[in-house]
Amino acid sequence: EKTDRVVYGRDPEGFKEQMQMEAHELARAQYGPELLTVLGERYQLRAEIYLANELSGRFSMKKQLASMNNNWAMARHGLNFYTSAAHSVYRLNGVRRAQQTAIKNTQRSAAASSGDSPPDPETVEAEQAKAMEAAFDTALPTWMKTAWYWVVRDIDITIKSVCRKFLQDKSVPWQIRIRRAHALASLGQIFTEAAKEAVAAGVSAEQAMSPEEVKAKIQEALIGSMREK
Repeated sequence: EKTDRVVYGRDPEGFKEQMQMEAHELARAQYGPELLTVLGERYQLRAEIYLANELSGRFSMKKQLASMNNNWAMARHGLNFYTSAAHSVYRLNGVRRAQQTAIKNTQRSAAASSGDSPPDPETVEAEQAKAMEAAFDTALPTWMKTAWYWVVRDIDITIKSVCRKFLQDKSVPWQIRIRRAHALASLGQIFTEAAKEAVAAGVSAEQAMSPEEVKAKIQEALIGSMREK
């Protein structure tokens, strides 16, 4: 385990240096700063809850405050996801409406110029692609954000389970569990600081991501669904 260096080896400086290197490497990945922020926040909150429970008491004010902070963070992540999901549905409908409008406009133009003759299929397809391109460019950031918020909610659930097993491991002495909690809090702080440094340096999801492949796949799926209808 990564925390063994500080929990058993009593080498906080070495642990900090190692984790800082890994955090800076992760910060350069797609959604790296955002991921570090979420992980750092979750690690610190789970450690805070455990330490408050063990050192101050289950019904202490410190424990209640730590639990409230944790619940608020999870509620915020859930609200972000559902709000973004609603916006994604709206954007999806916008893409569909853009294609349908392009079809109608092309048909009207062809009918007006050639006496109700059928429009050229290539012209119709070109107009549809152009309309969908504009609508898709507008919708893509919202869809990517929704996908990210879904990942954050999954992280919340996973971290809760993993940290409980890690901090409540009865196979090790109580003192080791306390050290683990302090190490987890330190790791969370390192991740949070690395995320802030990355943001200050101009690293963001928009810069790290390559949306063209995602865009092409989603657009292909939308066009296919329209043709099926």
